Amino acid sequence: MSPRIIRVHPLAGVEGGRVTIQGEGLLSLTSGSPAPEFAGTACRPLIATPDRIVCPIPDGARSGFLRVTWLEAAADGPYFEVAVRLADELHPVANPVVDAEGFIVTTFSGPRGQAAPGGVSVFRIPPEGGAEAFIADLMNPTGLAVSPDGTLFISCRNDGTIRKVVGPGRAELFSEGLGIATGIVFDREGTLFVGDRSGGIFAVTPEGSTRRFARLPSSGVAYHLAFGPDGDLYVTAPTMSNDDPVFRVSPSGNVERFFEHLARPQGLAFDRDGHLFLVAIYRGERGIFRIAPGGEATLVVAGENLVGLAFDARGRMIIASTGAIFRLGWAG
Repeated sequence: MSPRIIRVHPLAGVEGGRVTIQGEGLLSLTSGSPAPEFAGTACRPLIATPDRIVCPIPDGARSGFLRVTWLEAAADGPYFEVAVRLADELHPVANPVVDAEGFIVTTFSGPRGQAAPGGVSVFRIPPEGGAEAFIADLMNPTGLAVSPDGTLFISCRNDGTIRKVVGPGRAELFSEGLGIATGIVFDREGTLFVGDRSGGIFAVTPEGSTRRFARLPSSGVAYHLAFGPDGDLYVTAPTMSNDDPVFRVSPSGNVERFFEHLARPQGLAFDRDGHLFLVAIYRGERGIFRIAPGGEATLVVAGENLVGLAFDARGRMIIASTGAIFRLGWAG
């Protein structure tokens, strides 16, 4: 039997992510070991059986057609989109954002209580890539959000504050006393919602007054927040459990479990069509999942050590790992 590729899952990923190739005759005594290639960049399979190959996306891989070769045979697969690395030597712990000028903004957050190397803790990344120093001397900047008028706000989990960026390289105190402030997001009216990972959500008005909006379980890492097209607030609060949910919080502050049985659910975002995308581990797969309205989760971007995502004005996915920022032109 000539080897044949039937399905590749998913069809996009970040270098290091694991991809599953399903087919027929993928491993036999006569054909030898399979060698998957991503647009000509080869990798070594992690698992190989006659009907399945699991392989990592190799460093340096580019988008292109996937192919598997053997000593005397080859099988061609579908087009595979590899995310482009835009910047590294960073330390994001939450979603990046895209500012009004089209720059991606991210952080070097660092361990709690420790300053970033060189003092610069917030970076801007131009569309062509490369990190540019933006804000210095913020301790543990964590969450980022752009207000309806285009102003950038930053949470600092070290001291429970929110800083407002008032000019290039300048940020002033906007609100304080917000616990371990992590993920932040604005609603349509300009109210800022702040995830206090010690157990709740605060709402901060444009004038700076604060109220407790909702209570949630505490988290060992950052809360992550996103508003859905339905007006509800969606929140992840990852723990060490392998059974964490995505929470949905109504405008009145009522909390329900929207989607369950996730491990390490982190950054989440809605695309311009209203689809929810989420960084998590689910049923043994790792990366970014699309959650359908009916509750089905589908892995659409394979990736390891991912923490957040966002969408730019063109609908491209911006992906944050624990050390780098990537851009993906198509999210499946």
